[in-house]
Amino acid sequence: MRLKELQTWTKNAWKKSDKKVTEKDELLFLFEEIGEVAEAIRIENGFKKNKTKPDLEDEFGNVLLSLITLANRYNVDLEKGMKKTIKRIEERYIKGQRRTK
Repeated sequence: MRLKELQTWTKNAWKKSDKKVTEKDELLFLFEEIGEVAEAIRIENGFKKNKTKPDLEDEFGNVLLSLITLANRYNVDLEKGMKKTIKRIEERYIKGQRRTK
């Protein structure tokens, strides 16, 4: 799925849901999900013993859903944002790319 399709799916899914959250809640959910990714990586790397092996795909999926939900609230086109980011990274860090500064 492309980012635009994910944004549309997310917007439609939340419209059908009874769950209503505030902007603050959405931001807190994003932070919570990022924290769960961090914990999963610590478990994966052996820093937390006796824990069930995490499902990193699921954890990153949760972060992506939370990020998309927040982006939708502000009408941010994530594909356009990524194109800008890719251009900037290529200009600054990728060998063979022209530096503009």
